[in-house]
Amino acid sequence: MRTRFLAVALLLLSTSALAQLREAVEVPPGMLAPADVDFLRTADTANIDQMTFGNRMAGNVKSRMRTVGENVSRAHHKADEALRLLAAAKHVDLDHRMSDRAKVEADELMRPDPAVDRMYAENVVRDMDDLIALYEGAATSSADGDIRAYADEMLPALNDNKRQAADALARAGEPLRQ
Repeated sequence: MRTRFLAVALLLLSTSALAQLREAVEVPPGMLAPADVDFLRTADTANIDQMTFGNRMAGNVKSRMRTVGENVSRAHHKADEALRLLAAAKHVDLDHRMSDRAKVEADELMRPDPAVDRMYAENVVRDMDDLIALYEGAATSSADGDIRAYADEMLPALNDNKRQAADALARAGEPLRQ
């Protein structure tokens, strides 16, 4: 029941973000602040990384982190859709590729090892900490109102992903290692 509520809440959150971003103010090519361009590109790579990780875990029927993986993948898929619309309005080209670090970690998630669940959950917490800091920075200091709004809209989902991973570790009796 709680999972369904969270899924509906994430859907509503992302739908409102998509609707808002469809009306984003277009910026002439090359006129967006470099920090905002960096944010959009970093967020793009992070979305691809997290969707890949989440899909790997969601596809592992033996994983205790399957639901966490599904939720993380779903949240980042919706964030990715909104980000693509925003980047197009701002004339920012996105690579839409995984990071080099993520390629290695994604391969590790395919191992038939029970420790993979713990590694995934700890990585989600670590990655969400990094993304929350990135998005909070954009939400408070971006020169572009649409980017501030996007970052602000996505922060609750990032915090929720972090909480879900930490809760899953706690339920499995595995305290989070920092």
